[in-house]
Amino acid sequence: MSSAAELVAVLSREAQLAAELLEILQLDQQRIVRHDVEGLEASNRAKEELVLGFQALEQTRLALTGRIGRELGLHADELRVSRICPLLGAQGESLRTAAERLRALVASLGELLAVSRGFVEQSVLGVRTLLGLIHSLRTPEPSAYDATGRMLPGADPGAVALRREA
Repeated sequence: MSSAAELVAVLSREAQLAAELLEILQLDQQRIVRHDVEGLEASNRAKEELVLGFQALEQTRLALTGRIGRELGLHADELRVSRICPLLGAQGESLRTAAERLRALVASLGELLAVSRGFVEQSVLGVRTLLGLIHSLRTPEPSAYDATGRMLPGADPGAVALRREA
């Protein structure tokens, strides 16, 4: 298998992982609404595995890009798939197509992450509001009443001194 074909395979695998991640993130929104904590925990584990896969593929992609670039006589600052494609002729077209698909999926991921971030922030705000309401509704601390039936201000616990007797 040529280096260019290997690079196409790596980009295709990265695109597959990106598509899987997109699906997981879309399902996460539903899990948040349903308060599915177990589902979210499983989702986080799956996302961690995908990230590890991305990292490994990224290293492979960089190595292959470097090798192809050197074979084509490119300088170190030109080692990009977009720069390599035109120099590969027919093989460059399949490489360009794979790179464009990956770019589109990564852009979709970015958009979905921005929406998800806003969704989670709204959920957290809702929880904070609910907690504030619960706090305001809880029963008051035990109090004493005066002879007219008015509630006396609660005693300030202040400092507590302990005395130890021998």
